[in-house]
Amino acid sequence: MIDPRLLEELVSFAETGTLSGAAEKLHLTQPTVTRGMQKLESELGVALFNRSGNNKITLNTTGQLAAKEAAKLIAMDSSMREKVQNFAKGQQRFLVGSDAPGPLLISGRLQHKLPIKVEIDKNLLEEKDLLPAVENYHYQVAFSSQEYQTETCESRYVGYEELFLMCDKDSPLAKKKSVTFKDLAGVSFIVLQDIGPWKQIKENAIPNANFIYQDDMHSLAELTKYSQLPVFRSNLSSPDYPAQDNRVPVRIADPKNRIDFYAVYRKDQRKSAAPLLDLLSKNWPSDNFSD
Repeated sequence: MIDPRLLEELVSFAETGTLSGAAEKLHLTQPTVTRGMQKLESELGVALFNRSGNNKITLNTTGQLAAKEAAKLIAMDSSMREKVQNFAKGQQRFLVGSDAPGPLLISGRLQHKLPIKVEIDKNLLEEKDLLPAVENYHYQVAFSSQEYQTETCESRYVGYEELFLMCDKDSPLAKKKSVTFKDLAGVSFIVLQDIGPWKQIKENAIPNANFIYQDDMHSLAELTKYSQLPVFRSNLSSPDYPAQDNRVPVRIADPKNRIDFYAVYRKDQRKSAAPLLDLLSKNWPSDNFSD
């Protein structure tokens, strides 16, 4: 088996183009890298470099292929290490992530009822990163606005989220029984910055709106106290945060005002995910305007 350090030296040479560059990147001496490349050629039984009379070397076509394959092996090794380490951590804790804050709020309010220790990552996931993070055991469950079914992972529907407005009781909006997103054209809102897919939905669906984004829930709550601007809430929001003084709820009756959420997990962790998912299914809040 080829020494992984030799593969790293080859990849570094391919990236920097020089022995000195590879040595500097790997914090080695140039003679060490030179000997490493000679040893790698010997072990493979092929020439990897074009050597000129002025002591300059470049990768030949075989060397270019070898460097690409070496990079794949290094990535596989890194992935294997990460997966094994994540799996080991998962034996001690149950980590939950999401691409939107709503599912994390309800999970947090229910975690004390579970027989397992649940940890919640409040940093929202980009959708492109969600499935790989579950596949490599980083998360035991990740909530997504998309449904997945792969060779290693599956998803289970857990519930939906709908928004409504909390409006100052003296505002024109507070007099309405319900509104659509188009009815809110040109209105200014106080909004949490990190809201996952809801951000694009709001910005695309409400014409000419002015969103005053806040970095965290504390800032949102403080500004809400001293402002008459409407704020968004959802059926998953904590009932007392942000403050509702002098505000009344107004329904948003719009087909775009709904996100269905799925719990994504590895199939080999289906049994360990079941207690949380069963509890969520039984306790997932309906919308606040149900008859």
